Amino acid sequence: MPSTLDSAAPAKTKGGTDAVLKPVVLAIHRLENVVETETELLLGGANPDLSEINARKSRGLYDFTRAMNKASTLADAPTLKTLQPLLDQLKQKLERNCEALQLHLRAVGELSEIIRSAIETQEADGTYSMQHARAGHAL
Repeated sequence: MPSTLDSAAPAKTKGGTDAVLKPVVLAIHRLENVVETETELLLGGANPDLSEINARKSRGLYDFTRAMNKASTLADAPTLKTLQPLLDQLKQKLERNCEALQLHLRAVGELSEIIRSAIETQEADGTYSMQHARAGHAL
């Protein structure tokens, strides 16, 4: 993943357009990195630290928003439009991430249903009955 302006980023123009857009491009790349990492961990069956990843995503979004706000005051609309390919690429990665998160949530829901059913079954067969404990029977 490039860490500098690439072919999808704006070309150099008078007035330092690259300098204005570079923080936006870097923020987009950082967000992509976090999203790709989370997606790979989820699809790979790992147990990622979701709070740490969410903190990184929040920070990335904050940095992107600040950089974009600054760039929008310094660059004209056609110059800002050159960011569209990078934003489209980020959108695709976010969509894939969303699918991975939905898959993960479905799996967690199915697992919790299995556990709930097992607990209900054990309670129904008296294995963990409080009546047995009060009557002095070993569990």
